[in-house]
Amino acid sequence: MTNNDFWRDEYRKHRYMEFLTDEELQVRTKDIFLNMATLTPEGKVGLHGVNKEGMFWLSVWTHILEEFTIRYGTYPNGFTNGFMKDASIVNPTFPNIPPSKIAIDKIGGLKEGHIYKFGKKEHLDSMYKHGRIRIAPASLYNDSSLNKAIQDDELSFSVSTRSENITFKNSNNEIIPAFGNVTFHLKSTTNYYVHCFASKYTLREYDDFEANSCIVITKPRILFQKMMKAVKNKHPEFNGFASPVKYSDPLTCNPKDVEILLAKHFRYSYQNEVRTIWVPPTPMQHLELFYIEIGSMEKYAQIINI
Repeated sequence: MTNNDFWRDEYRKHRYMEFLTDEELQVRTKDIFLNMATLTPEGKVGLHGVNKEGMFWLSVWTHILEEFTIRYGTYPNGFTNGFMKDASIVNPTFPNIPPSKIAIDKIGGLKEGHIYKFGKKEHLDSMYKHGRIRIAPASLYNDSSLNKAIQDDELSFSVSTRSENITFKNSNNEIIPAFGNVTFHLKSTTNYYVHCFASKYTLREYDDFEANSCIVITKPRILFQKMMKAVKNKHPEFNGFASPVKYSDPLTCNPKDVEILLAKHFRYSYQNEVRTIWVPPTPMQHLELFYIEIGSMEKYAQIINI
């Protein structure tokens, strides 16, 4: 049995997208398409390799195709209304080498253990030279005016599952019949401070974040220690830590496994985010952004521009 046949059969046994509206299915299709695509070193649009990440995206894409087949018939049925025209995808540069590759090659190419900060040169120059870093409340990112790669509700996460996976009972302990999907809206009890980096440099980030500059942090531990100390001086009562984000598929994850401070919809997986977080000792909803200065980053970082 081929992977394609296996994944299609797998999906028919657990049709988790059955109760999505057509619009919801289209949004999910574009989310997966965005994450499947890569920018190759030659400047072409490519796919992930034959690895865990690549196989995951191929499997959920095949599930999408099978749901479309069930609903609309054989391809291209379901795709003919043009909904994919505004789908986000990496910007190819071929036959030119991507500027992102040229920039990273100038400092020796990619190396394990580095993290990256993408942004506008006028902002990152100050961060690199003086260590001036903006520390913002998580609620600030729920702003529709922001770049769509940055805008998100960082204080909540919704999980949707088929009702047959859950048992509902009334006050008399009698089972209540249910149909369709059940959605759990998980919400943080508190606002918190956050600052984000990327754990990978995959050549596409400049376009995703509308950036023209990147700080390559070669010794993240030093940076995190300096940030924690600087925030501690301003807000000694807050508890700070750094951690990779945990990307979850809202249709297949278990609500019990969602850590709300680190959870993001899997549509953002391509960002490979690692974040620094500061949590207040008791729940707080209103927080004001502030800046810290940790000094020059030259000893443990380099800055590149495109």
